[in-house]
Amino acid sequence: MGGLRMKTCLWLVVAFAVLVPSSMQASEEKPISMEAIMEEISLLRTLIAEQQQQIEQLHNALKTAAAPATAPAPVEDPPGAGGVTAVRPQASTAQAEDVSKKLDTLANSLGGFKLSGDFRFRADMQARKGNAVAGPVQNVRSRYRIRLNADKDLDSDFRFHIQLSTGPYNVQTTNDQEFGAMAVKQPFAIAEAFIDYHPSSRLSLRGGRMEEVFADNSRFLWDDDVRFNGFQQTASMALPSRAFNKIEFRAAEYFLSNPNVPLLAATSPFVTAGYQPGQKVRDANLFHPGLLVTGNLGTRWTQQATADIQLYRNQNQIQLSSTAVGFPAVINNSVGFALSGPISAFGNATTTPGGAIYNAPRFQIARLAYRITNSGITLRGREMPLYVDLQASRNVGTHWLRDAIMATANFGQIRQFGDVRFLYQFAIKDPNAIIAQFTDDDLGTGLTTNIAVHAVRFDLGLTRSLQWQNLFFIQNERRTNNPAAQFFVPVQRGANTTYRYLGQLAFSF
Repeated sequence: MGGLRMKTCLWLVVAFAVLVPSSMQASEEKPISMEAIMEEISLLRTLIAEQQQQIEQLHNALKTAAAPATAPAPVEDPPGAGGVTAVRPQASTAQAEDVSKKLDTLANSLGGFKLSGDFRFRADMQARKGNAVAGPVQNVRSRYRIRLNADKDLDSDFRFHIQLSTGPYNVQTTNDQEFGAMAVKQPFAIAEAFIDYHPSSRLSLRGGRMEEVFADNSRFLWDDDVRFNGFQQTASMALPSRAFNKIEFRAAEYFLSNPNVPLLAATSPFVTAGYQPGQKVRDANLFHPGLLVTGNLGTRWTQQATADIQLYRNQNQIQLSSTAVGFPAVINNSVGFALSGPISAFGNATTTPGGAIYNAPRFQIARLAYRITNSGITLRGREMPLYVDLQASRNVGTHWLRDAIMATANFGQIRQFGDVRFLYQFAIKDPNAIIAQFTDDDLGTGLTTNIAVHAVRFDLGLTRSLQWQNLFFIQNERRTNNPAAQFFVPVQRGANTTYRYLGQLAFSF
């Protein structure tokens, strides 16, 4: 009887193996639509479960047949059945793996595009008492951010990427969309789009709209939502030392404006930014070369050191885009429609109150950064990496109020339910240190430079892909106006402390 049951199972598996390919082929011939794809995914999952069950039954039958104490009398195999018992388990396993691969392909790609994204729902509360130096701030609002990524490998050397995101058009430091505007639909725009050429693992060339080449989500140099148009290059090589075993060279060239003014009129807004009538107004650009070295300090400790310099050309056009008279000339002709107001984010010192000329004659920002990480810490079975990150920059294009520093300590990470993360940061950004329009606008509330800020963060994992994040900021302004030096800041030292809380649910897929 045991041999009969075994043969019956074998014939069922053979029949099932014949039927599965035809079923899969019929499914592939359906029109490509979301409903068809979801239906096929459900079918494939069912088939995988059934195949696994059949394989387990087959293995059990084989073990029973092979046991000497219970082996029944030999029974002849039917004609054509030779070798089935030896080959069929491997064939069924291979089929299950093939179905699983097709399931992954359908779930993660459409027409060769791999889709991913995230959704963030945020409560944002800001508060400051008014005094003789600065007025009060009281803003409690809800905001959300949706980002959708699509990636496609064109071949082994080329990759295409695009990101669509929410966010107001005149705020380049956020993709958050505020609750409000009655029931009007919110905008969705291209946040990223680039082609990446990587002929080897050590070389990458990229062109399009992309994240800054030295972006690290630390809130020091760049806001995490800022993207630039231009080109990037990275090249890496191994080093013989264990302490620093890899060096990576990075460079970027970004186009910030295209005035297209061969002969400047006396009534042009560019005159307010220091350009002379009759001259050609050239593009504003950012060039950003540098290097990064990484290495190991034992089995648990790693380190990373960075050195880079930002070189801006015609930087006053950036400040001009933040003035009511200047943004139509700098922004509108490039985006193809009229913005409702100037580009937000302030903090740099200007030569006149609210003017379009920076107090710093040039922005040439040199930076050094160092991070040390311990990835071997566990707490109650959970990995709790610890790192300390130190960064300092100096604008060598001016002689005063030109420095920025940040110290960060992080403990923990979020990967699954119950994981926790703690972070503390302290930052100082002087009014001539870095470009206010591009640096972080959460660490800087209302002002992104001329500030000293304490930041505390606590995250809790709710699921593998869902986090509850809490961020607290305590901010004070650092400098006052100095008319004799043509030095004016939007908010002066002496304003009351600004407090901010961000509580958000962040989901990724």
